[in-house]
Parts: sequence; C-alpha cells; structure tokens
Amino acid sequence: MNSNGNFVYFITEGATERRVGLVLYNRKLLAGAQPKPGLIGLSREGYNTVINEMHKQKVLQALEGAPGVGLLLIFDQEGAKRPKDRTNEIEKKLKLSFHPIRDCGHDNVFETQKGRLKIVLHISNAAAKGITNRDFDGYILNLLQGPYKKKIAKELANGQNYIELLKKSEEEMTNLMQRNHYPWSHNKSWIYAYITAFQFRKSHVWFAEEVVKKAPKKALREVFSSLIDAWNWLVKGECR
Repeated sequence: MNSNGNFVYFITEGATERRVGLVLYNRKLLAGAQPKPGLIGLSREGYNTVINEMHKQKVLQALEGAPGVGLLLIFDQEGAKRPKDRTNEIEKKLKLSFHPIRDCGHDNVFETQKGRLKIVLHISNAAAKGITNRDFDGYILNLLQGPYKKKIAKELANGQNYIELLKKSEEEMTNLMQRNHYPWSHNKSWIYAYITAFQFRKSHVWFAEEVVKKAPKKALREVFSSLIDAWNWLVKGECR
C-alpha cells in the first residue's frame, strides 16, 4: 500500500475478473495506481452474494472516508438487453445513481459519487458469435477467436497440434452440440470446450488467466478497451 493512497479499490462479480485484472495490471495495461480488494475476508462469488456482502460489510460507507482514488465495480450484463438495463438494477440494489461516461465512448462504463468516494461501474458485455448472454467470459472468447487466436493457441498447446485443437473446440464440439439441438448458450460453456480440447486440468479461472498472459498486448488493448478506459477514468480522470 502506498502512503499517498494511490490505489484503486475493486469489487468484482467473480474470480475470473480478479485474476485477469491482476494480469492486466502486471502487464502495465492498468497503470497509475495499485489494485486493492474492496471486500474484506474470503473471496465472494456471484452477483447476489457480492451485493449482499457489500451491504453486510457496509462497503460504500467504509470506503467513503478511506484513502485511495476510488472504487471500481465490475459486474456482468448477463441476460439484460443493454448495459444500462443492468446498471438500473444495480442502482436500485446499491441505492446509487450512475451516469454514462460519455468521454470514453463506451455504453458499458458509468460513474457516480458517494460523498468523497468516486465510483466507476464497468458492465462486462462481451459475447461470442451466436451467444446472447453477455459477461466477462466473453472477453476471453474474443481473445481465443480473434485475429491473434493462432498465436495464443500455440502458446497454450504445450507442444500439441494447436491448429487441430482449435478445430476441435471451434468446429467439432460446436457442431456436435448444434446437431443435437444444444448450441452454446453461454460464453463459459464454449470456454470449457477449449479447456477440454487443450486438455487443461485446472479451472476456467486459471485458463482465462493463462489466455490473457499469452495474448499480445495489442489484442488485450482491443478486447479490454472498455475496462482499461474505466480504470483510467477512475485513476486519471481521462479515458486514454
């Protein structure tokens, strides 16, 4: 912790956001301040659990007078039609009023102020082709299916034939599900197809972390542009 309070408190809906965020910070894509958890104790998972824990710990009241540059909230859009619809729900639960940060040019980044506490809300709204559910896992799929997918896959393959592994996860397993009338409905389901094909033996959180570690910085800046801008707005008051 810096004595001058040069850090960002953060609260996320799940572990993937926390682990990926740390990688982005370590790769210097989130700069100007240090990340610091905004919930005390063990990690909490899931939207309702996190919201309830924020109320239980009186997080907003506690951080209102704490040193630091502000609070970054990261929640999924899930099945909401627009990021603003999900934001409206979060407003009611946290008794806050968020406003779009129009300077950043994203429809999923919002801000508000509670006393002296500056709060930025990032709604994770990524999805792969054919999937309507939007969440943070969608960003990982965007990396795996984007212009740098072969480079990332080669790094993940650990000497295996990465072209064949991509084919199995993107075509063979996907087509099998579609033929049986069970197309991918959630980003995480498709991520598990990649985990299976590449024979990773750890959780989707660890896999997502590895994908972000091995992705080129250019790809990360493109895929996570709204999150990077949300961080910069909180830290520097500007998006870039």
